Amino acid sequence: MQKIISASGLCLGYEGCEKLITDAEFDIYANDFVFITGQSGSGKSTLLQLLVRNYNANQGEILFAGNRIQAYNESSLRQQFCFLTQRVHVFSDTLRNNLQLANHAPLSDEKMVSVLQQVGLEKLVNQEQGLDLWLGDGGRPLSGGEQRRLGLARVLLNDAPILLLDEPTEGLDRETERNILQAILAHSIGKTLIMVTHRLTAIEQFDQLVVIDNSRLIEQGSYSELINKENGFFKQLTQRI
Repeated sequence: MQKIISASGLCLGYEGCEKLITDAEFDIYANDFVFITGQSGSGKSTLLQLLVRNYNANQGEILFAGNRIQAYNESSLRQQFCFLTQRVHVFSDTLRNNLQLANHAPLSDEKMVSVLQQVGLEKLVNQEQGLDLWLGDGGRPLSGGEQRRLGLARVLLNDAPILLLDEPTEGLDRETERNILQAILAHSIGKTLIMVTHRLTAIEQFDQLVVIDNSRLIEQGSYSELINKENGFFKQLTQRI
């Protein structure tokens, strides 16, 4: 298997503050589905920010395809990732253009409409303006849930080989969450998926689980390994949930 991302001795912190990440070490292989979980504030989101160099580690290193991540310029690195953050930005533009930015190649209207239906935003395109519906400042305001779904639509339209998803189904009801996760997993076949979440839906379909607590990576392995680990942190976490 091809190792796509490798981290060793990874630390991030600021003077006078608790460390955000402490001595993290992990390997991620091409086409694997990786599930990162832990309590709020444990450092899960920080880990994704380090992978796209929004933050730079104080210590340790990240290797991407065998090279130090600093060897890549920002543009070439970002082209490898589709990054869905917790805050989805809506541009003051048409619905079509808000979706088109997800892909460098032109997207057909049919593809956009199909994906909007998958994420439950068909009511937007069913309006008179269709994909020309104006969004953003001065246009149709989207609720927090609709913004999240728009971000998910961008993920399903993106052709980057690595997907980084930070709490992708936060705020969605359970049935919608299951449906969208299945769409994400289907879209991710042949890609590397790294998903941060505290919700455990579809966790059995991931190749590797990473558990973070108080800025430290404390467990990693397959679902079957961790759920059967005697007195394991992940096992106790699932029992509490």
